[in-house]
Amino acid sequence: MREDDRPPSDRDLVRILKALGDPNRFQMVRTIAAAGELSCGQVAEHFDFSQPTISHHLKILMDAGILIQRNVGKHHFTSVDHALLKRVADLVPARLTAGVKRGPARSRPGRRARTG
Repeated sequence: MREDDRPPSDRDLVRILKALGDPNRFQMVRTIAAAGELSCGQVAEHFDFSQPTISHHLKILMDAGILIQRNVGKHHFTSVDHALLKRVADLVPARLTAGVKRGPARSRPGRRARTG
């Protein structure tokens, strides 16, 4: 199995979900996915953020593995790693229930348990 075909670890999965959890980054991924591929400047045209803010969000998405960057000279073209997102979508339900023991729900300290 190729390394990029392996399911993400729990730690990587959390990082991916956190990166997508920001509404601005989520919208960036949607915009890039709809276009297929965009340069950093083209991404900036879709958002009312400064270039450093765009770069910050793109870096978080790249570090999480959600985006792929292709370099041509001085230009950087960004696309979405659809295979990774598919693996994550397939993996989340199983990971959320794996190893969970069924039994009475416990309330967190300082909170009352719900009744009824």
